Amino acid sequence: MEDDLLLDPVATMADELLPEPEPELSALDKLTRMAATTGNIAKALDGSTLLDIGSRVVEDYETDRADRSDWQTIAEEALRAASQESKGEKKTYPCNGAANINFPLLTTAALQFNARAYPAIVKGDEAVSVKVVGKDNGRPEMGPEGPLMQAGPDGQPAPVWAVPPGGKAARASRVGDYLNTTLFYRMDDWEADTDALLLQLPVVGCVFRKVWYDPIGQKHCAAMVPALRLFAPRTAKSVDTAMRLTEEVPNQYPAEIIARQRDGTYSEVDLFGLYGDQTPDQLANFDREPRLLLEQHRLIDLDEDGLPEPYIVTVDHETRKVLRIEPNFSPESVTIDGDRAIRIKPGQHYVKYDFFPDPNGGFYGLGLGHLLRQVGSIIDTAINQMLDAGQAQVAGGGFIASGVRLTGKGGNGNLLFEPGKWKTVDVPGNQLREAIVDRTVPQPSTIMYQLLDLMLGAAKDIASVKDVITGEASNNGQVGTTLALIEQGLQVFTAIYKRTYRALKAEYTLLFGNLARYASDTIREDYRTVLDDPAADFDADFNQADMDIRPVSDPQSVTKMQKMARAQFLGGFVNLPWMNGPAITKRMLEAADVEDTDELIVPPQPQQPNPKDVADAADKAASAELKGQQAQTEEQKRQGMAIENFAKAYGAGQQIGAAA
Repeated sequence: MEDDLLLDPVATMADELLPEPEPELSALDKLTRMAATTGNIAKALDGSTLLDIGSRVVEDYETDRADRSDWQTIAEEALRAASQESKGEKKTYPCNGAANINFPLLTTAALQFNARAYPAIVKGDEAVSVKVVGKDNGRPEMGPEGPLMQAGPDGQPAPVWAVPPGGKAARASRVGDYLNTTLFYRMDDWEADTDALLLQLPVVGCVFRKVWYDPIGQKHCAAMVPALRLFAPRTAKSVDTAMRLTEEVPNQYPAEIIARQRDGTYSEVDLFGLYGDQTPDQLANFDREPRLLLEQHRLIDLDEDGLPEPYIVTVDHETRKVLRIEPNFSPESVTIDGDRAIRIKPGQHYVKYDFFPDPNGGFYGLGLGHLLRQVGSIIDTAINQMLDAGQAQVAGGGFIASGVRLTGKGGNGNLLFEPGKWKTVDVPGNQLREAIVDRTVPQPSTIMYQLLDLMLGAAKDIASVKDVITGEASNNGQVGTTLALIEQGLQVFTAIYKRTYRALKAEYTLLFGNLARYASDTIREDYRTVLDDPAADFDADFNQADMDIRPVSDPQSVTKMQKMARAQFLGGFVNLPWMNGPAITKRMLEAADVEDTDELIVPPQPQQPNPKDVADAADKAASAELKGQQAQTEEQKRQGMAIENFAKAYGAGQQIGAAA
């Protein structure tokens, strides 16, 4: 009994040396920690959880890929047609080697769209402007009893300005300048990607731009992502509301993956059998076989509270092993009610550019490849039939009676003719004429030509490829008529430009938010250095909500001819006294792409008076003054005489009264 009551001294000492077990974190605490974490959190998860996540990522990717297979097939065919790639198959009907022409309608439409949209969106090194929302009359500092006042330069009371008049415009100008500097001089290949985006957009119908911050390189990045490499669920409506987005990251060589594993970007999972037995073939092809990685933006409930959180998961497609899991939310994006989270807003990285929205409400936009598929097939068929008919007519052919033996070179029975050559045969001429019958080759009817012309017109209407737009039309018409034709021909593309500008606005807004979120001392110093403005305060300029970012270009001004026509219209008012002549002249020069217009326009100087005119005016003034004085003197004399006469008359009246 006593032994049972005694405590084991060794066990007691061990219990005292063991650390206190940490209390289990609540779901909210887990969520808060993950929201504040940056980098790869896959290292903190167990193997079974990672295996389950990797499998779900690959399975969902395969499902989304299968759901859009019809759209993808047409898009791939359109890209091959636009690039004038060979169709690959050899036609055997109506004969071996039959014509297989791909009419370059898509190629022309894509080039024309790119040629008009690219210079309108990217003007030199300016693509962004910042629009000021609201009035810019200043905002005074407010005290308990109203605006705070101070003595002004003239000694009169003046308000203490929180934002001085014109302060919004000045700040907007600084932000716009720095955003343009970031796009053109801090990002790699943004302009080249924009050029490629505007060339692929009309063909495929949908292109994405990815905007993100690279913490390792400490720079802001943007890249064009073809729609063929980005997958969304069939029910997705937009990139902002999609439950998941999967981007294919192809051609990742083992050396690149290993380098990212060693710098901490990826987890050090064995994808290549580096720690096992390898065959000589595997060692020889170690750096020659690129791999496909999947970067999926999805929801996972890692804190087990029933509300999934947004993460970015990178998985090797072949092995389904997880390389990286990064939280795609921040503490500011979590809405908490009491002791639980009720809403988590995911970070946005993709901007979708649409050519034509899908009329059926699908996620992916439609391009000219989809809209012209049937019409293009008819055009290709008609042209190929005409070529085959022409070839058959030129090649000839027919029937030879069995009783006639014609022996050609080599004894094969075929005679090959060359211009100016005659062949000798052992057959009389009359028998030869009777024994040989030409094959009748039907020629294409006029209906075929009319059908081809009709289809070409319909295709050009859809693609908006008009002679007046491409510059091939006659220039004998009046300017107003030509401008009206251009406006009519660009109606379809004007709507497409508006969609493009809407997507650009979303892209610039993402960049603006990333600059504010990932601000560092280096960025702040770069901001002051680039602008060279004492009022440049990065934190104040990038944390105000009183401005709206939009592209600088006007969606209605998409051709130089339109600009010149408008400038020519303004030129008719340049000499009117109530119009601003120098401002009109400046707009006309800018429409003609003349640089440094401020140096060319001299402000109007006040006209110096002519000395003779000044002397004449002085003489006239002196003469007028003398005449005035003389008139005044005469008036005074007249008034004096009137008074004197009145006095005499009054005196005479008094005398008469007294005598009576």
